[in-house]
Parts: sequence; C-alpha cells; structure tokens
Amino acid sequence: MNGSQEHRERLAREAKHWGDRLAVEGTEQHAWLDHPVVRARYRERALLDGLEWEQWVTTHLGAPAERSMELGCGSASRSIRLFERGWSRSIAGIDVSKDRVEVAEQSRRAHQAPGGFRVGDANALTLEPGSYDLIFSCHSFHHFAALEHVMAQVATALTPRGLFVLEEFVGPTQFQWTDRQIALVRALLALLPERLRHFRWGAVKAFEGRPTPAQVVAVSPFESIRSADIAPLFERQFQTVAIRRLGGTLQHLLYNGIIHNFGVDDPEARGHLRTIYEVEDALVDGGLLPSDFMLLIGQRRA
Repeated sequence: MNGSQEHRERLAREAKHWGDRLAVEGTEQHAWLDHPVVRARYRERALLDGLEWEQWVTTHLGAPAERSMELGCGSASRSIRLFERGWSRSIAGIDVSKDRVEVAEQSRRAHQAPGGFRVGDANALTLEPGSYDLIFSCHSFHHFAALEHVMAQVATALTPRGLFVLEEFVGPTQFQWTDRQIALVRALLALLPERLRHFRWGAVKAFEGRPTPAQVVAVSPFESIRSADIAPLFERQFQTVAIRRLGGTLQHLLYNGIIHNFGVDDPEARGHLRTIYEVEDALVDGGLLPSDFMLLIGQRRA
C-alpha cells in the first residue's frame, strides 16, 4: 500500500469513528470541528510521533503524570480520559460553570479518580507551586483575559519535569478576521455548488464577514477576548517543547452556518472537504497563512 492510500484510509477510519459517535450522541453539526471528516484531519495534524498529545505527554514524561490540572475543564471529559487510560494518577480542574463542575465531580467519583474539580474563575487562579506534572487547557484558554497572571501561575505550579499543554484558538482577537482570510474564504465558497452553501433558513452563503467587537461581546463578553496574545505570551513564558499548527484559518470561517450540508455519505461533498483542507494545509505549512488553532506544549524556563 502506498503512503497516500494509507493516509486516505486512515482519515476514512477516523471520520467513520467520529461519524458513528455523532450519530450515537445525536449531535448536530454547527461548527467546523463538528464534522467527522474535518475533525479527523484536525486530529491527524495534532499527532506527535503518531500519538495524540495525551499519550505523547506520558511518553515524554517517562511515566504517568502524578497530578494533572485542567483549566476551563467543563465536564472534564479530557481529564477523565487521562485517568481512564492511566496517563494521570490524580486529576483536578477549574471552571466557572457550577453545573458542569458538578457533572465533572460525579464522573470523577464514578471512576474513583483521586483529585477534585472546583468552581472558580481561572483569571484569579492560584496554584500550589511545583505541584503538577501536567497542566492543560483545550478550547477554553481563549476566554481568559488575565493571560499573564494565568501563565505565571502555571509556570510556578509545574514540577521540574512538568508540561503545559494548550490546544487552542489563537487567531484574531474578537474574531477580527484579516482581509486575506475573508478574501480566500470568499474565493473558496465561489467554487462550491450552491447546494452546499445553504444556511438552515434557506439563504445561500457567499462570504463570511467580520463581526464588530461589540457584536462579539453581545454574544459572549469573553469570546476570544485576547486570543491573538496567547501564542506570543506562551513562547515568552515557557520553553517550547512541541508545536503543531492545526489550521482552521479558513475552515473555521468557511463552514460557519453551512457545515450541515456536507453529508458524510456524499462523495461530492467529501471531495470538496478534502480540497478545502488541502488548500488550507498548503497555505499554513508554506507560511502564507497563520494557523488560527494550535497545539502548544512547553516547560517552565529554568
């Protein structure tokens, strides 16, 4: 089997896995990463030495994390997975949502996992120095405003071998898309058949605009509040161990409102999905576009 065929079959298996999972959970597709084909490609770009970052971290540490901390943990499915797989012996986390933390605690107790999840504002975070082998945040950090404070707390709380992992949106603050993003998305949309560009209410999408900061705040006051500052501050505060550019610079915008049209069992739709992520990959990997989503792994500086 040649490399390209093996690559396609691997993506197909990943897409089927996420498609089956979405079907079982009854999850509707709204955002770009809701689609199993797109998500499979994203996950592939996030691999480190062929491993998902959770397993790679354990390999890098040489043993499971003794203690892990999840910032913006929500219902803590990632932390529970770390414990289930034997990648962290004790799990903890913080989130502003009382309801979601209650779910996280119920799950932790059901799995008999040491640790604890608590309600709190990560912007006012205080962590015990030198206490965690792993601190991580997945798609939550771009809601934090006090980035300098949070990162300083993380650096202090890591053990000497500890790792800080961000899997995160690091694109334009408050979704102030660049002119280049908007122009490229418009061009890609023009290449799609009309049937794949219908909003749920029937209108046809021709472009993705740039919301005003006030419009973003009206929906969510902390949405991407300082997202563009995350990567530079991370690189300043931590010694970089690994970076993966996950894309989303075009796909995030392009699929907004229309991803539901791209049926998993529709060969034409799948072909367009593949073409779009290949275009984005080429532009990001060639340095012609930044990557709006990134996997950043670092250690505290000596």
